[in-house]
Amino acid sequence: MKKTIIGLFLLGAVVAQAQEQDSIKILKPLKGSSANDSITYFKTKIDDYKFWTNGRKPEVIDTTLSIKNYYNQNFIRRDAFGKLFFPNVGGVVVDLEYQDLPFATSMLPTGKRYNYYQASEIKYYDVKTPYTEFIYENGVKEGNFLSSTFTHNINKQFNYAFHYRGLISEGRYRNEKAQNNTFVFSSNYKTKSERFKLWWHYSAQNLKNNENGGIRDINDFILQDERRMTNVRNIPVNSQTAKSEFDARRIEANASYGILKRLNVKDSTYYNPIILKNTVSYEKQKFRYEDSSPNGELYSTLIIPGIGYNNRKSATDFSNVTTAGFQWTDRVQIEAGVKFQSLNIFSDQALSHKFLHPNSSAIIIQEVNNPKEMKENLFGVVGKVNFDWNEKLKLYGNVEFLQSDNYKTVYNVDAILDITPVEGYTLTAGALLQSKIPSLNQIYNQSFFADFNYANRFETENIQKLYAKLDLQKVNTTFEGALYNIDNHVYLDQDLVYKQLTDNINYFKIKGVNHLKFGHINLVSTAQYQQVTKNDAYMPLPDFMIRETLYWQGELFNKNAQLQAGVNVTYFTKYNGMRYIPIMNEFALQNPSTAQEIGGYPLIDLFINFKVRNMRFYIRGEHINASFTKQPDYFAAPNVPYRDFKFQLGLKWNIFS
Repeated sequence: MKKTIIGLFLLGAVVAQAQEQDSIKILKPLKGSSANDSITYFKTKIDDYKFWTNGRKPEVIDTTLSIKNYYNQNFIRRDAFGKLFFPNVGGVVVDLEYQDLPFATSMLPTGKRYNYYQASEIKYYDVKTPYTEFIYENGVKEGNFLSSTFTHNINKQFNYAFHYRGLISEGRYRNEKAQNNTFVFSSNYKTKSERFKLWWHYSAQNLKNNENGGIRDINDFILQDERRMTNVRNIPVNSQTAKSEFDARRIEANASYGILKRLNVKDSTYYNPIILKNTVSYEKQKFRYEDSSPNGELYSTLIIPGIGYNNRKSATDFSNVTTAGFQWTDRVQIEAGVKFQSLNIFSDQALSHKFLHPNSSAIIIQEVNNPKEMKENLFGVVGKVNFDWNEKLKLYGNVEFLQSDNYKTVYNVDAILDITPVEGYTLTAGALLQSKIPSLNQIYNQSFFADFNYANRFETENIQKLYAKLDLQKVNTTFEGALYNIDNHVYLDQDLVYKQLTDNINYFKIKGVNHLKFGHINLVSTAQYQQVTKNDAYMPLPDFMIRETLYWQGELFNKNAQLQAGVNVTYFTKYNGMRYIPIMNEFALQNPSTAQEIGGYPLIDLFINFKVRNMRFYIRGEHINASFTKQPDYFAAPNVPYRDFKFQLGLKWNIFS
């Protein structure tokens, strides 16, 4: 696999070099004259290098040295505000706020959610010359992270792109090694008239993690100086042999065809008034958990003999969406169509076992019966509306109504209104209504641990959300808020049994961001207040989060380089964080009588980012206050310490051939 990927990148580089040579036009001088003695090059600008994801407008590739890009300097490549990382890179990411999840259900476990590319996150490119991106970072203790992208337009109509992301990180604690490999190929094609368009991708993602289940005694970490365990490798963990693996292969193809003659063909707003679209997707996911020396007492469960210490389950997801799009002007677009989806989650075989009393075979202590598979088919209608009246008023809407075999009606309605009454001030307001199938991980599991076998038939989870965002661009300030009502919430209780709440949960959050500038000095403040006002025991979250980033940014060496240097401080209030359960890679509620509080400590990072042309170097001292904390009490989850001090080196190189 790795040799194939390297070969593809080398082939792309050769093609790119060949195109670069073709793009140079040499005019030889006539005899006795030098008037035509010249070389003509393509003139390119950054606007010639764009990408887009399915359903979104194209964006220009960002090569700037900005605070936004600093916030995205991590393995998950997104802003980590409201998130907390496990000790090792490529490990679990804890959400400190309620997160909106995709409407379509899957088997993707919570513990690996942020290491996985959804179909909606795959990038398609349009570049004038070959483009390559390299990202490198060091791992924890031993290992490295590498992300590499190469894309090339054969001509104006056809583009292809390769993306590879690989990680190996040993980690500081016992049995927490992370190993991730992701390969994505994407391509897009359009005819000269742009009447027919095709864009598709293939992804192969393999996410492996050793699972130590946390440290046995948190005082071994808190009192490490007294107990002579400053080398955290010596701290005993709950498991030294457990491993989990999530593997996913997906292919998705999208096509559109304009069936009527284009309008406004003389300018850039031309379009086909009626467009037929089709999206077909197939994905197979596999989850595996193994432990050569399982400890049933850790989870208060019996171990089923004779089936091996290896959990395996798989899920397939096939879907097809066919729509017709109508566009009367360049500002009004409507789509309507039908969708079919088939879900299947299964194991190799059905499981049946009886635990008998040691003194009497007639007495059954516990009986386990689990089916081989569970299936679900859905069919219904979908629709979209895009009403871009002018620069001051825009309306977007997305609707899905599906009938299923076991869940009756499921639906997703999302509407967004953008209003810009005055230039530089934008108000965005929206509503989300969902009735969705719970995660396949919550519905089905098969395990050699007796109590972790289940085939649940839950009701649909219902979510109502109202949200708004005020963007004050002229003063670099934004305010946003959201109000949720969640019915039939599915959770893993303190006894590690999935249950469905028969009541509703009410939750709100308010967030503000302000960017102050004083010459070259910048201060970016982010604060969020949130509260679960009803049934908070089923959704524990911190009440308050804040982040302050103070930095200097300016140009050096006759404006040939840029420097950004500063300090970043993050803090959130204490709360009863949820336990991480490696067997399923999911989170469970704590026992209230023995709950461990998480938070109440600052996380301080120092950073230096340096840019020369299209190459960015960054150096970070992550969690520097850990180095002088005498009794560390910083945890990411119960029994799982937060990341210790880490010296981080990184490089991002954008190459425009």
